[in-house]
Amino acid sequence: MSPSGKGTFAIRVNGKLAEELGASRISIEMDVPATIQDIIDEVGSRFPHSSETLLEAIPFVSGSHRGTTAEVQSGQEITLLMPAAGG
Repeated sequence: MSPSGKGTFAIRVNGKLAEELGASRISIEMDVPATIQDIIDEVGSRFPHSSETLLEAIPFVSGSHRGTTAEVQSGQEITLLMPAAGG
């Protein structure tokens, strides 16, 4: 478990989520320890118009797919990828 306090997280997004947030990268500061779900909830509270789109995002931490209950450390990059369809 991480020490408690504040942490900064770099978040990358793509597709529709990037359009809604107006950027492909954002940074948030929040309490730690934090899970991916905590970070998704924080992004949703800062960008409420994107809360439904966030539900579709597939989370990755430092390049590896992770579940929403995974704890992340301050400074780790979180990527929220939007699923793509096509063929």
